[in-house]
Amino acid sequence: MELRKSDYESYDYRKFWQDNKRGYEDFSERKAIRKLLKNFEKKGTIADIGCGFGRLFNEYNDFDRVIMLDYSVNNLKNAREVINDFFFKNKSAKKPNSLYFIAADAERIPIKNDVLDMVISVRLMHHLNSPERFINEVQRILKEDGCFILEFANKRNLKNILKFFLGRTKKSPFSSEPLYIGETIRDYHPKIILRYIKSSGLKLIKLLSVSNFRISFLKTKLKPCILTKLESISQVLFSSLKLGPSIFVKSVKKSSNLFTESIDYVKNNGSEDFLDISEILVCPACGSSGNCLIISGEVISCGSCGKKFKNFDGIYDLRNKSE
Repeated sequence: MELRKSDYESYDYRKFWQDNKRGYEDFSERKAIRKLLKNFEKKGTIADIGCGFGRLFNEYNDFDRVIMLDYSVNNLKNAREVINDFFFKNKSAKKPNSLYFIAADAERIPIKNDVLDMVISVRLMHHLNSPERFINEVQRILKEDGCFILEFANKRNLKNILKFFLGRTKKSPFSSEPLYIGETIRDYHPKIILRYIKSSGLKLIKLLSVSNFRISFLKTKLKPCILTKLESISQVLFSSLKLGPSIFVKSVKKSSNLFTESIDYVKNNGSEDFLDISEILVCPACGSSGNCLIISGEVISCGSCGKKFKNFDGIYDLRNKSE
């Protein structure tokens, strides 16, 4: 895979959020995550796919095992720094028993079938070439009854609808094709993403309309306390309308289905728990499982196809890049 501009290797993603410039958006997304995590027992293994610099880590730090996965090694280095700082400032915060940092392609996740209890993905979908493949990958790696919390950018949001009817844009928010923002960002119609979720075999549980007041005029005129209060109320009230710029979806893997990826991933029939990261990894090049990835110092080797990857500074680089 070629490095895309949205992979943040040459950009510090923390700058996008610094100085509380997007405090409202951060609050809105955390509020949605907490609603969707409510009544979910935080045990087992969670993976944050497209974790960025670990902004949302403290929303799930109390799981037993946490996997931070992102395509950008730079993001993962920053995530480790943010996480270390979080625990330094919060001595009583629960630490996961295991914490792993994996650089990988979200459309080709190097994790065995049926091993994760939860996957969360926020602000990733609009960077992907194939969101359908990503959702299928998540379905594959989740355990039965495993939960998936997904956020995606909604092209059919209220602001885009108003701009279209006022003649300020010719791009229809009602069409099914993605709305391109610049060279790398794609916003999607909710019906398309919900169709992908359903076809993957995941069952939709709940949907929230999020960041409903992400309009510059409102953000500058309304006090933050009023804005956040309105957001808290609107997330549920507006969910059926799906008018927010962000849509959060909670789905579960209820039972096995006939979906098969193009790669022949071997089903993991081992213990539900694992002691070492090597027990759940698969080679992203050949998809071979069965503990074929051998981690030795700074080198990770596939015992099946011979492909080699890097393990450096606590980060497993499993990006399937061309030699």
